[in-house]
Amino acid sequence: MTITHPTEPARHRGLPNAGRAGLATVGVLAVAGTSLGLFLAQAPDHAATGLTVDDTAQIMEVDRLDAAVEELEFHDPTELAVFTYRGGSDADDQSLNRAVLDHARESRPEWLSEDGQRWADGLFVLAVDPEARLVGTYFGDDRAIGDEEQLDIQEATKDDFRSARWTDGAVAGLEEGADRINAPFMRSAGGVVLGILGSVVALIAGATWVGVGVARSAGSRRMKEDADRRVADVKRDAADTERHAKRIPGDSRYGFEVLRRFDDYRRGVRELTELEQRAAQLAPSTFNRKPVAAELTAYQEKAVELDHLDDAIADTAIFLTHDADWREAWARQVDPVREDLKRVTPLLEEELPEEARDLPEGETLRGFATAALTRLDEVQHGLERGEVSPDDALDALRDTRDGLSEHLDELSESVVQAVGKDETQRETLRTTLARQRDEARPSPSIIGTAYPAWAYFPVAAMSSGVSEGTQQIAASSGGGGTSGYSGGSFSGAGSSSSF
Repeated sequence: MTITHPTEPARHRGLPNAGRAGLATVGVLAVAGTSLGLFLAQAPDHAATGLTVDDTAQIMEVDRLDAAVEELEFHDPTELAVFTYRGGSDADDQSLNRAVLDHARESRPEWLSEDGQRWADGLFVLAVDPEARLVGTYFGDDRAIGDEEQLDIQEATKDDFRSARWTDGAVAGLEEGADRINAPFMRSAGGVVLGILGSVVALIAGATWVGVGVARSAGSRRMKEDADRRVADVKRDAADTERHAKRIPGDSRYGFEVLRRFDDYRRGVRELTELEQRAAQLAPSTFNRKPVAAELTAYQEKAVELDHLDDAIADTAIFLTHDADWREAWARQVDPVREDLKRVTPLLEEELPEEARDLPEGETLRGFATAALTRLDEVQHGLERGEVSPDDALDALRDTRDGLSEHLDELSESVVQAVGKDETQRETLRTTLARQRDEARPSPSIIGTAYPAWAYFPVAAMSSGVSEGTQQIAASSGGGGTSGYSGGSFSGAGSSSSF
């Protein structure tokens, strides 16, 4: 999907954090009036000149991106672009950088300078590869910022990207970019340090208070927007969900468990309605308050839960009763597993460090993945012929996921031993792998709905854990956390990092 259009000129908008900033200013001006005055006077006040979304991975909600960009203000007029790309088996730490450049050369020559050796002036590109789990930022020479500030923009996206909230992550990155691109010295890191040195503790406390409020407001706003959209979906599907629940066979193992969750669904709808009403009464000017942010977090989390739950209830009814659309319902269960199994070969051959690519545990995992794909084909044929029951098919799917997780766990420790040169490095790798495993968000499914405590280890989480861990090791040894352009004739500013 590609959408290109100019944004509207910046309009006057209320400042929900004005009260907080005002109070901070009063306190700070007593000892730091000049520094704070310069800081506030140099706030961004230019609208983006346009937005281009080249969503080749089909993960972005363009309307929400467009609405968010209209609210952004930059230090200088800036042309924005969001590019998504699925790296697949070709992914490495440079793949997103290459993909953005190749896409510009083939489809977006306006992103490049006249000689094609740099990015065009006035441009800021935010890119994401959801498969290779890479985020990149790229800048025209007149909008370029330092490596650390690039990483700061990338880091702003990662909590959302790790949870597959792609649009939210993109908005967070664009907002961070708006704050940092061409920021005057008094709003740069050096300016802040100078202001701190000259303005003592009052300036530190005041600036921190204002900054926390602004960040909290932005996060609260994104959560409410996402929750409102999901609530609308839940309400629209409520009657269908009731109808589907009545059709779920209670004598099915999975049907019985999902029907037990239907009581949770009914209670959740009532709770969600109450949360929605409370959220609607919250003034945007209060979004910077911690209790309000916590309330909106609860609202969004409940909306996500119910949005996923009604989809799973529908799939359960359709699949277990062998309804006309049962193949589509089954595909939503089995396709994520197939994709994970197909990612095993790229993981072993390209994504792991070279010293970990020929481990015995890797070859065992490869054999398991090949056999598991064949087994899933047999289950599919059995379902088509009526020789495999829906319950047995789901059991086979669950066994496959569990087996894949066990093999990935075994390979993980072998990778830790092969890559880590001492116990400190090995512990770094173990920590990042464990965190990526724990933070992985399983896709909504019949099995996950029937057994909410069920968890598994996705291949992408292992790839990200190894990538993050090795980058941390490199950084601690004097390396960097991002990869940019090196070699060749292209010298555009930009870099990428993993999430």
